[in-house]
Order: sequence, then C-alpha cells, then structure tokens
Amino acid sequence: MKQLCPSILLASLYFLLAPTGEVVAQDDEPGFTTSDTNVGYIDSAIPATQFRLRIDSAFDNPTPDRAEFFYRASMSATGDPLSPAETNVDYNDVTSYFELAFSPDSSVFLEAPFRFLNPELNDNVSGFGDLMVGAKTVLWRDPSQIYTGQFRVYLPTGDDDRLLGTDHVSLEPSLLAAHRLGPMTMLESELRLWIPIDGTEFAGEQFSGPIIRFGLGLGRDLYRETSACDCETKRLTAVAELVGWSILDGLATVPASPSLARLIDVTDDTIVNAKLGLRWTDDNQSVFIGYGQALTGDVWYHNIVRAEYVIRF
Repeated sequence: MKQLCPSILLASLYFLLAPTGEVVAQDDEPGFTTSDTNVGYIDSAIPATQFRLRIDSAFDNPTPDRAEFFYRASMSATGDPLSPAETNVDYNDVTSYFELAFSPDSSVFLEAPFRFLNPELNDNVSGFGDLMVGAKTVLWRDPSQIYTGQFRVYLPTGDDDRLLGTDHVSLEPSLLAAHRLGPMTMLESELRLWIPIDGTEFAGEQFSGPIIRFGLGLGRDLYRETSACDCETKRLTAVAELVGWSILDGLATVPASPSLARLIDVTDDTIVNAKLGLRWTDDNQSVFIGYGQALTGDVWYHNIVRAEYVIRF
C-alpha cells in the first residue's frame, strides 16, 4: 500500500491541475468566502466564525515521545523511566474547534481535544488532551489569493502522567495561504514552526525540540451547483494534500528491555504524509472524510482516517 500511495497522489495532482479552460480570478471578480477552503489537514488561511467537530483515528506510532510532540518524554531528567518506552501507539482524537471572526481579516480560536490512547505496553487511557488557543490575521489579499499569519499556543492541560499531554507549553507561528487557480480549483498551503517551551531536559540536552511543519493541498470541484440567486452553492470537492514535519532538534526513547529505555537523537528526522479526501460543502455547512498514509520511514503514524463536520456562521 505504501508503494502505491505516491502514485495515487501524483495521479490525483495531475487530475486536479489538468487544464479545463478555467480562468484565474481577475480584480473585478469576487474574493474569498468563508466556505471556500477545501483542505482537511492543512490549516485554512480564511478567517471565519465557525464550529468544527473532528474525529481522527491514527495507527502505529512506534516513537510517541519523539521530541515531546505527541506526549511527554518516557524518561525523566535522572534517567528513570516514567513509563515503559512504547513500541506502538494507536489513538482516537475527538476535537472541538471554535473560531470567532471579528472581521473578514481577523479571528481567534480555541481547540479542545479528547483523546483515547491505545498503547502496546502502557495501559489504555482516555481524557482531555492539551488545549490550543490562537489567532489569525490576514496579511495580504486580492481576489485570487490570500496570505494569513496565524499564532497558536499549546497549553499543557492534558494529564501527562497518563500520557495525555506533553507537560510543556508550545508556541507555533504560521504562514497560511490560499490561491484560486480557477472557479473549480483551489491551492492551499501552510508553513508552521512548533517551538516547545521548558520541555524535559536530560543530561544537559533538551528532549523536546523545534519542528517545522509544511503542507500543500489542492482541491478540485467534482460537482458544483449554484442557486438562481447566486447566494448558495453546493459542491463536492476532491482533495489531495502533502504534509511534512522536519525535526530541528530533539530526543526520543526506544525500548532497551521490557523495563529499560534508551535515548536516540531524532534531530533531522523528516516525516512526510500523503492525504486524500472528499469534501461536501452546502452553503455554510461542510463534511470532510479523508485518509492519510506515511511516505517516509519516520512517522507520527502509519495511517490516519479523519472525519469532520463544520458549520459556519
């Protein structure tokens, strides 16, 4: 399946970019609306007042404490194991997202995940994870493209003793963009820098480390219906996304024995995932179903299934 995924993604990108006689929006054409975004894994550049309920099911994370991005280190500063070094973790996240737009150019948001964790060695647990709050501000726009600055703060509200959180604050400045390639095709992208604050320190080294995240997504309408008043649109969109993470510094634990863990350096690890999905948009409501698969040996998960419902106001 892993060998097929790059070919499927390339075929999808060819389909999405295939010439269709579309004309890129000109200055006298309408700009972006809050329902224009298509992507399911990349953050949207369009501020909106909305509520989103998202369900993720991810499988086979062999190094869950890598750089303390998913959960806190399995080894303390003294070298004592805080929990067995995991060999595999599956999880399900149910995440509520609230965003309030003060204007077409700015918004604030809050994201609250509830996690069901299924480790191989540790006990199964469930509970609230780390809370996220942030804001978006449009930096520049015209009728065919928009660039937005986003700032997200990760708060350590998850119970790290039960492996439901990272046990540290993280900051994440981002640059988000959307480009209208035609009336039926949208290109969206992101560049994010995750910066952990006061993570676990071991032998003078920081266990956590900064991570660059980058993403590119294409959405192409397969079906589109606009009402006679041109005020409502129904559309079915095929979406192909490529999302990657590059770890600039950090450590991880791997099992040395059933009761002992050893440290490995994860600096320069790069993780890349391919995502494919479908989005149905009906005026101010939207439903997305997508599937993602790792393309690299280093992974946060080998496979992920995502479903979400969005209502915009």
